[in-house]
Amino acid sequence: MKAQLFAFSLLLVTTLANASTNSSTSVISQILSNPASFGISGLSGAEVTQLQALSNQGGALTNCQLACSVLSVLIPSNVSLSSSPSYVPIPYWSAQQAALTPTCRVDVSSAQEIAIVLQVSKVVSCPFTVKSGGHAAFAGGSSIQDGILINLAKMNEVTLSADRKTTRVGPGNVWSDVYKVLDPLGVSVVGGREAGVGVGGLTLGGGISYFSGRYGWACDNVANYEIVLANGRIVNVSPTSEPDLYWAFRGGGGSNFGIVSAFDLMTFEQGPLWGGSKLYDMSQNASLADAFSNFVTNAPNDDFAHLYLAFAYAVIPGFVDGFFATTGPTYGKPVANASIFAEVNKIPTIPVIGDQTSISNMTQLSIALNQTSFARETFKTVTFKNDAQLIKDVIQLFIEEASPLLNLTGFAPAFAFQPLSLNIIEQMSKNGGNALGLSTDDEPLTIMNLNWGWASPTDDATVYAAVDRFVSRSVSLATQRGLDNRFIYINYASQDQDVFAGYGKDNERKLERIRREYDPMNVFESLWTGYFKLS
Repeated sequence: MKAQLFAFSLLLVTTLANASTNSSTSVISQILSNPASFGISGLSGAEVTQLQALSNQGGALTNCQLACSVLSVLIPSNVSLSSSPSYVPIPYWSAQQAALTPTCRVDVSSAQEIAIVLQVSKVVSCPFTVKSGGHAAFAGGSSIQDGILINLAKMNEVTLSADRKTTRVGPGNVWSDVYKVLDPLGVSVVGGREAGVGVGGLTLGGGISYFSGRYGWACDNVANYEIVLANGRIVNVSPTSEPDLYWAFRGGGGSNFGIVSAFDLMTFEQGPLWGGSKLYDMSQNASLADAFSNFVTNAPNDDFAHLYLAFAYAVIPGFVDGFFATTGPTYGKPVANASIFAEVNKIPTIPVIGDQTSISNMTQLSIALNQTSFARETFKTVTFKNDAQLIKDVIQLFIEEASPLLNLTGFAPAFAFQPLSLNIIEQMSKNGGNALGLSTDDEPLTIMNLNWGWASPTDDATVYAAVDRFVSRSVSLATQRGLDNRFIYINYASQDQDVFAGYGKDNERKLERIRREYDPMNVFESLWTGYFKLS
């Protein structure tokens, strides 16, 4: 492998040097003379003619215009130029992401096509990004301005293996796509709770699931990754094949190591389950905080149970007019109000609409929880030791920081507490462990995540400042009481948070070593824009 990487390094140094002059003649001559090095088995006469015509345009094209023009020849049916009058942008969950316009979008349909795009991007020195579900909040998380957008939506396979132990899942799926196939088959996988969240982003960052008490997070339940490496090679990564890379992909953020073209997800028998949402008046805050904290402590007594606690502001005439609370009790069997939820069940909900739980399936639960506002959004997250009084005090801080902003157009502040009980953390050690740096020595933990929405860009600074104050005050409170924890969950993090420092120095160093081994020329660091980088 070292010999291959050395040869590739020499090729990349040469091609990037050529591309820096934006010589279309030089770039295209490389493709014509050695198409195999771009992952292309051969070129037709028409393709040769088109490429030669491009080379005659000289310096008239920018690097990315050249790259997109070349890709339009090599995989024409899958390339859309944003300069074309017929170009239709694809939707993103946050308005900030949707505001960026790529030079072109490539709707890849295979690992081989990803490799072609990657090789062209490198040779021409044109930045790219990768979109699975597009559920990041900040601009450029999986969108790009004036570069190549690799859109995975066509890679939407969902295939259960003959022995029912794994499911092949394409990274272009959102989770409701997966559950719609698996629910009728009586099986499931450890995946997202919201319908519109992408398989790729959630799984690579960790992946909180209704099934985490039994199996851990989504990243702990991938049997194999099919990955396109920086040198264009397509590899399978598992506990026995490339084990270091397998460890790194379990929470280390895929944008540092490679592009996942398929997941083989561990699969288990799963019939109907019970779950949904319960809504409460804010007068129940103290009781809810006690009940949630006690659940986090007691969760190892019943691995089938899951619970989150959230707070938000909304006006629903006749039912809700202001701040309110919600829980999401879920049980992995068709058993309503299991005994582990006894404390939660004693707390009165809002009349009529307050209890929306039922016997259901994963498709229905994920759709019920889905968010589709497409507003301006921001995330932020911190982790605390589990403590009921801290939860109560942080709820008050939320009200204090959100209340002055309620007159902003479209303002929709929300935050939640997510369980990191000891049974979940214990599952993270299987198959060699993951990169997150969590241990049962940490005691039960609670992840706090913020998701604030609003309508106008003119209010950006005001909202970001309030979010920062809320988080800063919460962290200070936890630190004063010895309840802080370094972990920062990447799937809930804001762009300015140092995610990998939260994994601990040893894990951060190991991730960096693996990154250098598999991407010695820093291709992903220099060309893959967006999301979280190791350096």
